[in-house]
Amino acid sequence: MSVIVNPRGTSGSGKTELVRRILAAYDPDGGGTERFYRERRARPICYRLRHPFGGRPLVVLGHYEVTSGGCDTIGGLDEVFQLVGDHASNGHDVLFEGLLVSGEHQRSAKLARTHGLHVLRLSTPLDQCVRNLIARRRARRAIRPLIARITAAHHESVEEACGKLQRCASLEAMDFDHALARAFELLGWATRAAYPG
Repeated sequence: MSVIVNPRGTSGSGKTELVRRILAAYDPDGGGTERFYRERRARPICYRLRHPFGGRPLVVLGHYEVTSGGCDTIGGLDEVFQLVGDHASNGHDVLFEGLLVSGEHQRSAKLARTHGLHVLRLSTPLDQCVRNLIARRRARRAIRPLIARITAAHHESVEEACGKLQRCASLEAMDFDHALARAFELLGWATRAAYPG
């Protein structure tokens, strides 16, 4: 059965970096990654990668060609979850993340009932997330309190969504390094020594 892995967390928690590391491990030189496009779209809607050890191919939703990537580059959540389900039904493992996805629970619960869903909630401390965002955006001092308020509100919505998903999805909360290791394990990388950690 296909594996669906969904890292979650607020902005600055490391979701995008986690996916970038997995992409790099699957295809270190970038030459073996298939890119799929929609009509009139300059950037990919998803990538497909061959499993380095003969497992199922991996589909990663969204694109990672700018600082913030993932499912937030696709459009609406209905389309995101339709794509996840379609690729999983076609025998692919699926990796997907995004800011909007992280606070969502209804579509996720439906997906978990039909395909199984592994949610990896990043436990990056909120103050670290805020510092990461300020550094990424090179934010002026005047807007730092606003970033902190928005990030705190989103953190609460992620916590609430994950709480609701505990009943129907596999949910694990962990720091970045453990989440990365767990994602590789779920995706069929045989041993810890087999992947960059």
